[in-house]
Amino acid sequence: MAKLIVLSGVPGSGKSFFSQRFKEKRNGHVYIVSSDEIRDKVAGNQQDLSQDKLVWKLFYGLTRVYGMDEEGTVILDATNSICRYRVSIVEPFRKLFSEIDLVAFDIDKDIVRYQNKNRPFAVPDDVLEMLIEKYEGPNEIDCRFFDNIHIIKDHEIDKIIDLL
Repeated sequence: MAKLIVLSGVPGSGKSFFSQRFKEKRNGHVYIVSSDEIRDKVAGNQQDLSQDKLVWKLFYGLTRVYGMDEEGTVILDATNSICRYRVSIVEPFRKLFSEIDLVAFDIDKDIVRYQNKNRPFAVPDDVLEMLIEKYEGPNEIDCRFFDNIHIIKDHEIDKIIDLL
């Protein structure tokens, strides 16, 4: 059965960089399901939330399709910043994947702000500050739900990729 990796972090924390780096290092059977990329294709802009119902339908539909590759690893590249949402959106996939891991990004806020400004579609400062404030790192509920939890601090991406 396939493996699912759920990323959790605020915009600018390195989730998309992690996904691409993981795919480069693994060479095949790696599928990235990115809410930003889907939103860009559907609405023409990563920040346009007007078509979000369709965006999330595609997000979960692609996850199911890619999960059918028994040799595959599917990476969910979305903010997933609040525990109850992380668990509730992933729970329906429990039977489809042999392992579900959480990779949480605990990156210094100044680095996040800097990296956000260098994104193709930077999140507005006030929205980013609200997301930083509301972000929930892994907790007891996550520990019970996910098979493994990995926390990335600053420049530990390759180390975590090697563990996965």
